[in-house]
Amino acid sequence: MDQQQSAAFGFREVDRDGNPVLPETEDFEPAGPARSLRMPNPFIVVLWLLAAGLIAGGLNALLAGPMSVGMADRATAEYLVFAFAPQGVSGGIAVMLALMFWHAWQWQRRRG
Repeated sequence: MDQQQSAAFGFREVDRDGNPVLPETEDFEPAGPARSLRMPNPFIVVLWLLAAGLIAGGLNALLAGPMSVGMADRATAEYLVFAFAPQGVSGGIAVMLALMFWHAWQWQRRRG
């Protein structure tokens, strides 16, 4: 609530001794850099890395898998990686598309 609204209701800020505090001017800018750097959200960075890893790992498994993977009596780790590679690529693309929509939404919120 700013000073004009609070004055309309009869409220005012007071200091520790009970003296009224004058409203600060809006033109006052604190000393220091005019604009601080915005740090990226670490969860978004991890999601971008996860999407890249899923796509790259899935494509690598699909391209290298048919030469070295064959079904034996039991499922091997190489066979499981090859079997789930298409889902990894699809999941990576889905995460990437969701992140692009999220970035567009954030950009629109800042501009609007």
